[in-house]
Amino acid sequence: MERRESRTIYAAGVVIIIAFVGIFFFLWYLSVDNQKTRVEAAPTTAVLAIVPTEMGTAVLPTIAPDNTATLPPVPQTHTIQSGQTLFAIANSYHLTVDELAAANNITDPALIQAGQELIIPNQFTEPTPPTNTQTEQAANPPTPATSNPSPTTLNGIPLDQIVIMPPNVLENTRAIYAKGQELGRNPHAFSKMGDSTVENDHFLSRFDGGPYNLGDYTYLQRVIDYFPGSFNRDSAAVRIGLHSWTVFDPIWADKTICQPNETVIACEIRLHNPSILFIRLGSNDVGAPDLYGESMRQIVQFALDNGVIPIIGTKADRSEGSNQNNDIVRQISADYQIPLWEFDPVAGTLPGRGLDVDNIHMNTFYAHDYTDPTAFTRGHAMHNLTALMMLDAILNEVIEKN
Repeated sequence: MERRESRTIYAAGVVIIIAFVGIFFFLWYLSVDNQKTRVEAAPTTAVLAIVPTEMGTAVLPTIAPDNTATLPPVPQTHTIQSGQTLFAIANSYHLTVDELAAANNITDPALIQAGQELIIPNQFTEPTPPTNTQTEQAANPPTPATSNPSPTTLNGIPLDQIVIMPPNVLENTRAIYAKGQELGRNPHAFSKMGDSTVENDHFLSRFDGGPYNLGDYTYLQRVIDYFPGSFNRDSAAVRIGLHSWTVFDPIWADKTICQPNETVIACEIRLHNPSILFIRLGSNDVGAPDLYGESMRQIVQFALDNGVIPIIGTKADRSEGSNQNNDIVRQISADYQIPLWEFDPVAGTLPGRGLDVDNIHMNTFYAHDYTDPTAFTRGHAMHNLTALMMLDAILNEVIEKN
């Protein structure tokens, strides 16, 4: 009986021990499982921060370059195109000529060249992010600066039929200019000689002080900048009623500025020392074509002897009853191989040949705004524009070639 009770107690003890062991292992399993869950739920940034290697050393992750990082601004530049002037370029960037010239160490605004690169002060472009391949660079080449092309016609007339300077005339004109430079003529000065059709303030005067708007002809600003002071100057050789044959009569000279027995042409050359002389005569020369031709040749020869380039021009009116005087001018230009300012065909494109009610003087266009279509219907507006074209050709093909 005692032995049976003893076994029963022993078995109960074993069961109790096994139960305790089972509970212990169950609690241990729960603890381990919770730890595993916490590890798996940890943030992934901890894994990216440091990656262990087989050797136990730490390797930092590779970070791609950031092409969107802030880069310093790049100064704006402008490549000068053929026919552009410093004034026009400065105006397009809302600058003054002095500001643009100072930023580029330019002392003479007239001495700029096509292809020259200018720095535009206080203006910047967006920097280009670096790329990793030459292929990307080739696929995105820089866009060159462009400008609107200068007009090649005026009221349908090709400009080379208005400014007449074939190769033989160019060669001779360069020789005349070179002689003038030896004599000390001012390369930045031109003079006017003629009758009331070229007096102030109709002929070119506005281009010394403004206001004016050259419109599509902004390339001519360069020549305006090159000859300051000549446009609005009262020439000693411009007299109302002047004839070609009275040019050498001292009685027509202004005694307040000219010397005794000095002619109007000699007085003007002495006072202004020009390298170029506009000659516009013929409206008052009626009924004596031979005398007109002889006198015009004498005027041209006087200019040549003094190293001054004579520019003779055809006129709009038909005061002599025909186009005879213009034909004489054309022949003189060919004989002396000098520049011909052919205004007559341009006048033919204008209502009433661009003449006022007296059919001699040209009608005016006070605005001097060549963005206004009215300008291309008015005598003085086209007279002035073609004169600027003539000066521009002399500057480009003669003065800058010496």
